[in-house]
Amino acid sequence: MKVINTLENMDLSTSNLVDSYWASDILNDIYFIPKKIDKQKICNLVKDDEFLKLLKITISFLKKCDVVKVIEELFHEFEDDTNYQLKDERLYLILGYHTTTIYSTVVNSEEISVLCLESLEGNMDKLKMLLAHEFTHYIRKRLLDCDIFDGCIGERIVTEGIASNYSREMVPSKEDSFYCIVSEDTVSWVAMHTDFIRNYIKDSLCDNTLMRDLFYMYADISFPARCGYVYGYFVVKKYLEENGVCVKDILGIDWKEILKV
Repeated sequence: MKVINTLENMDLSTSNLVDSYWASDILNDIYFIPKKIDKQKICNLVKDDEFLKLLKITISFLKKCDVVKVIEELFHEFEDDTNYQLKDERLYLILGYHTTTIYSTVVNSEEISVLCLESLEGNMDKLKMLLAHEFTHYIRKRLLDCDIFDGCIGERIVTEGIASNYSREMVPSKEDSFYCIVSEDTVSWVAMHTDFIRNYIKDSLCDNTLMRDLFYMYADISFPARCGYVYGYFVVKKYLEENGVCVKDILGIDWKEILKV
């Protein structure tokens, strides 16, 4: 695992310096282009009080700790726990527009991950939660050697359920919404409508036609966005409890075993 801190030695004390950082080629390649962010619509973000507060917290967080060392130590903890080792994965640390948390993308034919440090809000538990989530993606992708995100809805549900449950194991005693990165209202809705979701997806598990409906923030649907993350969390959690196993025991499991297809 190689961790690249794009904020290292950066002075972000003024809005012009933040704008200059965002104008760099690497931010364009790994953030603005793949996430399809319209800079023109949010050019005044550096004047927004809420974002300025996040910026201040992020700068303070970076001054208090060697974030690269902390991340490397956390990944070593996950490796020791699961007995799976990371290889040549690359994780970029950036300051984003507070639009997302952590994601994977392909740049110059290389798959990388990107962590938006402002999303942490200076919270070490959130850092560990997000890294635990991403760690399972690295390992599962290698074990299965397939597209775990866009191949089919069944795989995506289980992949995200495994990730959020590993976050729960590594950072226990939080609300379910913390692990699923959604609101409490969304968690409550899914808990009360599991039969609806099961019926909604049952004929589409082997394709990706419902990917946007279940996993995209801006999906045109009649139910809460990102329900797939919560549904996956619940079904994998139930499987773990019923079989008396931990996430490390099922990192390479066939999604059909979990969803009983």
